[in-house]
Amino acid sequence: MREVLDWSKPYHRFFEEMTRIPHGSCNEKQYSGYLAAFARERNLACRQYDIGNVIIYKDASPGYEDHPAVVLQSHIDMVCEKVPDCGHDFERDPLDIYVEKGWLRARGTTLGADDGTGVAYMLSILADQEAEHPPLECVFTVQEEVGLNGAFALEPEDLKGRRYISLDDGGGGAVTTITSAGGMRWQGTFSIHRKPCAEKGYRLVIGGLQGGHSGECIGQERGNAVKICGRILNALEREGALTLSSMEGGSKDNAIPRDCQAEFVSAMDYETIGRIVQSAASSIGEEYRYSDPGLTVSAVEAEVEGCWDHDESRRFLDFLLICPNGMRRRSMNLAGLTTASENLAVVRTAKDQAAVTISLRGAGESYLDEMAEELRILSGIYGIDAKESSGIRPGDMRRIPI
Repeated sequence: MREVLDWSKPYHRFFEEMTRIPHGSCNEKQYSGYLAAFARERNLACRQYDIGNVIIYKDASPGYEDHPAVVLQSHIDMVCEKVPDCGHDFERDPLDIYVEKGWLRARGTTLGADDGTGVAYMLSILADQEAEHPPLECVFTVQEEVGLNGAFALEPEDLKGRRYISLDDGGGGAVTTITSAGGMRWQGTFSIHRKPCAEKGYRLVIGGLQGGHSGECIGQERGNAVKICGRILNALEREGALTLSSMEGGSKDNAIPRDCQAEFVSAMDYETIGRIVQSAASSIGEEYRYSDPGLTVSAVEAEVEGCWDHDESRRFLDFLLICPNGMRRRSMNLAGLTTASENLAVVRTAKDQAAVTISLRGAGESYLDEMAEELRILSGIYGIDAKESSGIRPGDMRRIPI
């Protein structure tokens, strides 16, 4: 396979090797094995957990034997997202990476620099025979993106060092921090009663958005394809009745949805549909002209098989419009830090139900409680069968042995 990066730089080599091995959340087994083999090849002590965590130990370099051990940590899982027309299989395929204007990118998919960058630097240190360092305990955890599961699985007795450095971003290069917001997942289910429909069918498609991580990017005012789709459908409803047939948007609860499409029926003609959609798209496009200049909106005629009860369709669209989304609070102490947010992450419809997933993040217990209570109230108003995952409370971070 052709090398894209400069392999004379160890961290380039280790990062590119990582992109060739699938390592999405809960699919880290192969890369966990790579790390264990890396340790064996260099005669480094290693502990590999059943869940996939790997700890690699390296003795101090000469002259540093009396220095206290340092623990370095990165997570090996990545968020697996791709554009709608990308055929990439995250379970099997290597990432297709390339350099564009000085930036490393992956064609059609996420890159995994979170936290592949930290992993690559840690491996570079472990492989360097000339580096001067104290005893090192390099911790590679799994399933960070879906709940810090690997971190919670660590056994304290495996770590002797009391100085910890997490190489998972944070601080913008100015400071080193170890912290995490609390979070939970809200999932709501709407019951659907389908029926034959005589009106003409249409498909509304939203695309071209940047998306991004629902933690890191939520405060950057990026467009949410599900919310935008809901807004345009509501604009259509105000001009003339429509009834949903299906709606699909987003893919991961920790990623801002970059695309969404909805099928519906309406007695309005195609010209009227097009005019309303383009008018709404123009206004919304102006809102996102800086954060998401690539936003695309289109409406086409489509063959639609059955539709919802109209009242259920109306209630669902009302919920999408009023559903909280985006940054809720920001720090008054640290500039640019989002302290509470909601991400309307995924919408899926099936024969008899529509399911919505919302990711909640909060740096304080009260923030999570407030947002969760709001969603409980909305669930009651709109007749939603809702449940919340226990998630991670801010206080839970004390249980992680670091």
